[in-house]
Amino acid sequence: MRSALLLALLAPACIAPSVVDSSGRAVESAAEELAWRDAQPQDFDGLFESTAIEGEAAAVIGRIYYHFSPAGSYTGAALVIGGAEPEFQTLSGRWTLGPDGLDLGDGVPVRARAAEGHLKLASDGGVVTLQRQVIE
Repeated sequence: MRSALLLALLAPACIAPSVVDSSGRAVESAAEELAWRDAQPQDFDGLFESTAIEGEAAAVIGRIYYHFSPAGSYTGAALVIGGAEPEFQTLSGRWTLGPDGLDLGDGVPVRARAAEGHLKLASDGGVVTLQRQVIE
């Protein structure tokens, strides 16, 4: 359950896919133009906010936030819209990056790509694109 947030996003679900309006597609197009490469440990540093959520979970997850520490800890929150009232689901723990991808402590790595100020996490169930944010 340690990475329930990511698993809820990236695992297949029994919900209908949603259509993103043109403003959402514009953000996604900008991310597609970035020079993506395999993520390195130094890419996991700071606060990241989702700019695109693809896959079936996009119908119920409005936004995802992660804060990664270079020392290997993380915390995350997802705004879940599928219930009676929107609610944030949170998690925290330790992350590692290995040859199979990013592991948030549950032993199930996901593919991790990086570009300038961005991360892209993917599994067979979906993809989330995140952009680094400044904490003021």
